[in-house]
Amino acid sequence: MLSALDIIFIVAYFVIILIVGFLAGKKETNEGFLIADRKLNALSAAMTISASKIGAGLLLAYTALVYLYGLGAIWFFLGYIFGYIVFYFFIKKIKRLSDEKRYYTLSDFFFDKYGTLAGYLTAFIVFITMFGWVIVNFIGGAKILNTFIPLSFELSIIIIGLVILAYLIIGGFKATVRTDAVQFLGILLLFFLMGYLMFNYSYSLQTSDFNLFSIPVGQIINFFLAGLFFPLASAELWQRVYAMKDEKTLKKSLILASTFYIIIGVVLMFIGIIIRTKLAGIDPDTSLVMGFSELLPAGLVGVGIIVFYSAVMSSADTFLFTSASSLSQDFIARIKQLSKEKLLKVMKIVMAGLTAIAIVLSIGLRDIIDTTFLFVALTMSLGFLVMFLWIVPKLNKYSLNLALIFSFVGIIILSILKGISVSLVIYSLGFSVIGLIIGEIYFRIKLITLAKIKK
Repeated sequence: MLSALDIIFIVAYFVIILIVGFLAGKKETNEGFLIADRKLNALSAAMTISASKIGAGLLLAYTALVYLYGLGAIWFFLGYIFGYIVFYFFIKKIKRLSDEKRYYTLSDFFFDKYGTLAGYLTAFIVFITMFGWVIVNFIGGAKILNTFIPLSFELSIIIIGLVILAYLIIGGFKATVRTDAVQFLGILLLFFLMGYLMFNYSYSLQTSDFNLFSIPVGQIINFFLAGLFFPLASAELWQRVYAMKDEKTLKKSLILASTFYIIIGVVLMFIGIIIRTKLAGIDPDTSLVMGFSELLPAGLVGVGIIVFYSAVMSSADTFLFTSASSLSQDFIARIKQLSKEKLLKVMKIVMAGLTAIAIVLSIGLRDIIDTTFLFVALTMSLGFLVMFLWIVPKLNKYSLNLALIFSFVGIIILSILKGISVSLVIYSLGFSVIGLIIGEIYFRIKLITLAKIKK
């Protein structure tokens, strides 16, 4: 049961988030709603990047992996740091283009450089993956609320969705950035909770706890590659790059964000190992929630819930805004040639509609780990292709389009036939490569045919 102090902490947190979100919407401009006026400084950018990346999918799924595999799960974080390094060198050029051509979404780059079909295909994948992460965070948030407070799973999801929707409709992208700063501070409470757990429970690290190879090689590759390609395909990260003041800000913010990210990975690893030692036999899917519930005293449980909600809501609002941006800007606005004023109205309607759909789907899809791996695989396939384009910028459009189609269709079919598992990550790369090869063969045949016709 929650104590009175726990309840005060939780209520105060929700009130602060709503106030910050509403204040961000005061005197809001069109550009502020869409991209924070492109004036983000390094600290704000680093906090919003970090907060948006540390959501339910990370907290619950990663701790579950630590609970199952120990230190071997940290390969995802190691891959992610390498991914940030690659992303920085790739995105510098994109930042210059976005400042010149006023990009708003990841797909704007593909529309501009690789044509309409590539733009719509990437927009479709971005929308599906971003909306998928909304569902993952809704599920995670509901499991947290449902564990600690006597509310049904369904009502818990509705509360989360409505709170996020309230400040997003008022403040848009700027509200996301401002609330992320508060939620980032909430996530920092993990350090305090880790210190409490390590100080109050007798626990000695075993040699096996430091074994990076405690999991099969195939899973190590899957975890590392998932982390490596993830930043490149993170549409919300591209939007934050577009919103930064300049390239100097970009460099500083990515260094700060990647440093914090790996530190959080280590902190969660220690917390996960302590929970695995003290609470053997619990459901890995909710191991972090149960660990805080069972191991923290009254007064600190509320702090633990704030950590959870800071992570869940900072990610859910980001993904909801990004998915709404993709649907509104990449599809509706392009087809109907909307003005900025009409676009804002459409985005608010789309956000409300997507929130309602996410609530319904979240109630039906309750397995957070399976859901996470599905969207990791879809995101990874796009990340791989972005990296490939960095290496081969003059890739023909047939290869790019077929790779996008093959990876998406292949992952969905494989998920239906064989079920969702971590192996989807490596399969997603295989489907992309097949599409690239077939597209290149078709391109070469077309060139030969055209050459013969000219003769």
